[in-house]
Amino acid sequence: MKEPNEKIQIEKIVDMLKNSEQNVTFYDCLYNLYVLLGIVKGVNEINLENGIPLDDFLTEREALYENYNRKSS
Repeated sequence: MKEPNEKIQIEKIVDMLKNSEQNVTFYDCLYNLYVLLGIVKGVNEINLENGIPLDDFLTEREALYENYNRKSS
């Protein structure tokens, strides 16, 4: 099995920073980078065929939702 590759080209990061608003904070930039890394990681997982089918995801999500509702009641 291949190792996940989560490298992002520096140009994408520079573009993200250039396209951000003028009043953006350092923490906003970190958050945006964190989200970008998460997207890249997800795409890599799909490319490595480590994802799960949508039906399985929906079943797991529904079970988690029901479990959460029981705990909060």
